[in-house]
Amino acid sequence: MAGDADILITITKGIARVAAEEVRDITGVTPIQAENTLRVRLGVEAVTRLILWGRTIYKVIHVLDDGVFNSLDDIARRVESLDLRLFGGDGSFALRTSRYGSHGFTSLDANRVVGAAVYRALERAGYKVSVDLTSPDREYILRIVDDRYTFGVNLVGESLHIRGYRVWNHPAAIKTSLAAAMVLLSGFWDVPLIDPMAGGGTIPIEAALYRYRYAPGLYRPSHMITRIPYYPLETYLEAREEAYNARLPFEEGPEIIYNDISCRYMSGAERNAESAGVDRAIRFMCVDARDLTSHLPSLEGGVAVFNPPYGIRMTRRKVLEDLYRDVVDELSSLGIRRIVAITSEYRLLRDALEASGYRILENLQVLHGKLITRIAVAEA
Repeated sequence: MAGDADILITITKGIARVAAEEVRDITGVTPIQAENTLRVRLGVEAVTRLILWGRTIYKVIHVLDDGVFNSLDDIARRVESLDLRLFGGDGSFALRTSRYGSHGFTSLDANRVVGAAVYRALERAGYKVSVDLTSPDREYILRIVDDRYTFGVNLVGESLHIRGYRVWNHPAAIKTSLAAAMVLLSGFWDVPLIDPMAGGGTIPIEAALYRYRYAPGLYRPSHMITRIPYYPLETYLEAREEAYNARLPFEEGPEIIYNDISCRYMSGAERNAESAGVDRAIRFMCVDARDLTSHLPSLEGGVAVFNPPYGIRMTRRKVLEDLYRDVVDELSSLGIRRIVAITSEYRLLRDALEASGYRILENLQVLHGKLITRIAVAEA
């Protein structure tokens, strides 16, 4: 069995602590946190579990080399000298570059210069390879931050936030990884959970996946790790079987409630939940979130997790202010103990929470799409 590997994990900016706690819970090892990455040393079995069970993470990268550089030629020389026999194979490959900082070259320049070095290293390892930037068999990652670089091989393929169960897209859908982080922040487990403005259903679905131990990685037929010789295929297949057998029956859990004022959105969310196999774990409602108490009994001690409208245009601010206050007041009347909500209008959300007697425990600045937003965690 191979020794511990140096693993780089990419994440949403702003949720490093939440993601690090999840990685620790899955692997038993606490990673080092950075702004939008985690770094950790893991054995083969732990890496495989992380790929299948990770809910808040994007890509898992086996680091092959890193260091300081002066030019792209420096990186290319180092990469070309690597022994890629355990990290390559016959078939196609691609190099993906991301840069942070000011440089005298572009990411395309890096792909061209370092990509050629990868090609030569793979040929020297005895592989017959070609370049395919659309659907490669293997993908190598180059991250450049100021004067440092990290080079590695992608073990997952496309980002893990692309679960594969979403068959209907809401116009303002939240990323699954961000929704999962919010569910974890809520402390949800054995109490009711409601999303009063649930749209495409991502938050209730992610709550159901978490509560009933549905491994997100099982929604893919396989991951790129199966094409990397360093990682035994048997270990991956055994981990998939264990994850499949770990699922819990729906009858033993608390109520998870979806609500949205749009019945059209609810219909799409039901399709997503059915695709994920958790539609029976979620109660679907289509009512105004400002009138929840007319349709629900007490949810005393429960949690609310939601992604409300942001109201980007200033002309909507008064409407948004009233909406936030009314919805939070309804949640308070239902006995909701903890609220986790994300918005770009944090002040309005904070005021609404405090007006209903909630105390802000935490607020996290996160990048939601291209918007800078905040996640508020509040408790009654």
